Amino acid sequence: MKKITLLFLAFFHFSFLAISQESKTQKAINDLKKTTQANISINKNLNIPSFIKFPISKPLQLSGKTLKEKVNNFLANNKSIYAIQTIDESLFSGIIKTDNYGLKNYTLKQHYKGVPVYDSELRFHFNRNEHLTSINGNFIPEIELNPIPNIDKNGANSIALNIVAKQNINHSGEPLKVITTELYIFPKGLAQGYVTSKHLAYRIEIRNDADVREYLFIDAHTGKLIEQFTGIAHALNRILYEENTSTVVWTEGDALPGTLDIWQQNEIVAAGHTYNFFNNAFGFDSYDGAGAQMRTINNNPNISCPNANWNGVTANYCTGTASDDVVAHEWGHAYTEYTCNLIYEYESGAINESLSDIWGETIDILNLYEDAGENLSLRTGCSSSDRWRIGEDASAFGGAIRDMWDPNCANDPGSVTDIEYQCDYTFNDNGGVHSNSGIPNHLYALLVDGGNYNGQTISSLGFLKAAHIFWRAQSQYLTATSDFNALADALEASCADLVDANLNNLSVSDTPTGVSRQKITVADCAEVSKAILAVALRSDNNCTYAKILADTPNLCEAATSNPIFTEDWESGLASWTISQEPVNPSTWESRDWEIASDLPNERSGQAVFAVNPINGDCNLDLQNGIMRLESPTITMPNYASGNFEMAFFHNVSTEQDYDGGNIKYSIDGGAWAIIPASAFITNAYNLTLNNSNNDNPMMGEDAFSGADQGTSNSDWGQSVIDLTSIGVVANSNLKLRWELGSDGCNGKIGWYVDDIVIYNCSEALSVNDINFLSKNVKIYPNPSTGIFNVQLKSLSNFSFELFDITGKSIMNSVNVTENSFEIDLSQHSQGVYFFKLKSNEGTLTKKLLVQ
Repeated sequence: MKKITLLFLAFFHFSFLAISQESKTQKAINDLKKTTQANISINKNLNIPSFIKFPISKPLQLSGKTLKEKVNNFLANNKSIYAIQTIDESLFSGIIKTDNYGLKNYTLKQHYKGVPVYDSELRFHFNRNEHLTSINGNFIPEIELNPIPNIDKNGANSIALNIVAKQNINHSGEPLKVITTELYIFPKGLAQGYVTSKHLAYRIEIRNDADVREYLFIDAHTGKLIEQFTGIAHALNRILYEENTSTVVWTEGDALPGTLDIWQQNEIVAAGHTYNFFNNAFGFDSYDGAGAQMRTINNNPNISCPNANWNGVTANYCTGTASDDVVAHEWGHAYTEYTCNLIYEYESGAINESLSDIWGETIDILNLYEDAGENLSLRTGCSSSDRWRIGEDASAFGGAIRDMWDPNCANDPGSVTDIEYQCDYTFNDNGGVHSNSGIPNHLYALLVDGGNYNGQTISSLGFLKAAHIFWRAQSQYLTATSDFNALADALEASCADLVDANLNNLSVSDTPTGVSRQKITVADCAEVSKAILAVALRSDNNCTYAKILADTPNLCEAATSNPIFTEDWESGLASWTISQEPVNPSTWESRDWEIASDLPNERSGQAVFAVNPINGDCNLDLQNGIMRLESPTITMPNYASGNFEMAFFHNVSTEQDYDGGNIKYSIDGGAWAIIPASAFITNAYNLTLNNSNNDNPMMGEDAFSGADQGTSNSDWGQSVIDLTSIGVVANSNLKLRWELGSDGCNGKIGWYVDDIVIYNCSEALSVNDINFLSKNVKIYPNPSTGIFNVQLKSLSNFSFELFDITGKSIMNSVNVTENSFEIDLSQHSQGVYFFKLKSNEGTLTKKLLVQ
């Protein structure tokens, strides 16, 4: 009882501190708003600012001679808005950059005990008078991790290479290699907008310079894959196929067209247009800002045609895909990589795709190249002109693949609130990157041409102003995991920064055309805000990212006060039995259910775990089979009323549809049968395993399979089963079997099971009973080597019974008259036992542990 009290006090103290910190942070944010009239966007997950914009007419004047001094003074007075404990221990590497507009920003990177935090930095933006105009970026508070890896870089690299090698994505056969390995504190879920856990992890880029480019985050303590993002950005999501070619057909200085066909010529000419556009308008020399050679491969056999992509090394096209807007689109991905480096997932990926569409279409309209017979007039309907239609000249696509002016014309969303908005990751589109890109595409088209949408009337800003605003947002404000809300803030801040700035003309020619006479005004920034409202860029997307296991209500009191059977695995497997049933023993990689202590999502203690490894090739190396975890016989007590129920916590992440797990049962020695989905009170099986083209011996069975959307892992959840509905009654002898089945190849993580409890809600103890009995029943020492001393006070007419973990009665006594006695279990095996006391004052069950 003392231990419980101390734990409660510790939890109360922690909760009080957490509430106190949150209150302190909110007060600091409110104070800053009040004193500066700043517009502050809050990260709803972390409850700290994600973007702070000071009024255009009232930028914040900070004391200090240098930007470093100004920023340090701001943080010294306002660190609480980010829940920063110690500035010098959290923020490092002050970097000052001056952009092509002459504006400066000062960036501080977040570190934790010397380790950088992934995509976590604060950027302070200043006007020409070096007054603070805005602050943006990510800061991750409340990190508590061991910063020392258990696995070195070489070990992590080997794990990452092995994972990618088994994912069957290297269709070219080119050798995989590690490009970079960097240690970070990785906030899992940052890309999806909700941080669920924090890990010390290596970010490892695996590439083959052909059809594979993956970024894996490998936990530096456990070696587990925490998250994975693709680095291959392409016009359509297709599978890439074999081989590679480096045959040179044209180099800088050769004549055009020479022997080139129209598609090869387009690839060269439009790449030049792209280079000139970014260099002339924004002073950005090639995609890396440092004059990198722009390498193109035509008809690269590593991509499935019709397709085009940027793989981090080359731009690649199939014949019939290289229209000028598609060429500029793919190079746009390269420019994005070297500026904000947006990941290719969810809203971040949609912005990534949109920026490529924006630059592709802008260049297409400006360059007057291959436009014979095209109508580029302002749009009035879905097909009224070719303006804002992506890939309309790419014959291999059979017509335009996206519509920026009205994305609904191509069944894409033009607003966050449109029903076309894609949440589901399983459409092979990385969370809707190509579809949801329609929203910022639409916003850009509205800014350029003006229009009416969702009750907003937007006046035209034209290409020059809109392009400069978007480029500044991309190059100065957006980060790897920026979402639509961050884009909205970035666009408004960029517009404010550029009021009255000199803007270079947009040009695709070899010769820059100088500074434009156009200047952005405060009124233009109001149009930006209206366009943001029109496409609902700050609205919640209503994506729930479906979880396999939903939240469940609390169990009845009997589950804790008077359980029939419990298993928390803290003493190992005990009398549970494990077995493997491979279909192909000669190729099966041996694996069993095992005790795991390093549990996902920071769950404490131990659980039992069945791995679902990424192995096999579904051809010669077959890994199909079943792993079984079987309980001891559990005897139900002679209860005359109520239903017998079972609850357990679990976490599942398997290859969806093909690998998965379920629970079988046997009553009184009868045949084994699957517990049906109808017996589940909460969190039943989420799907039926694929019954065709599946060599899993459990194919066609209901199972827990897959992972939560938006992640490679899942959250823990509790399933509750009505055992009475499957025939369990008083005095039944019940056996249970958790089974995980896999097909011949591939996998994910596996199935964790924890805290199994069987109970009958009609047999709960009242709180008064529990309190009274807990005060008057003392058993010590516990744990023990076998001898337990029992002391009873103020109890009358009591008896007790002792059960082993299977529910079998091994000792009992009735009408006990002594208030102090001894229980001797020294001749019994080590493990968990249950002491059940009955008296006129109530019933109490206590767990005894023999070591």
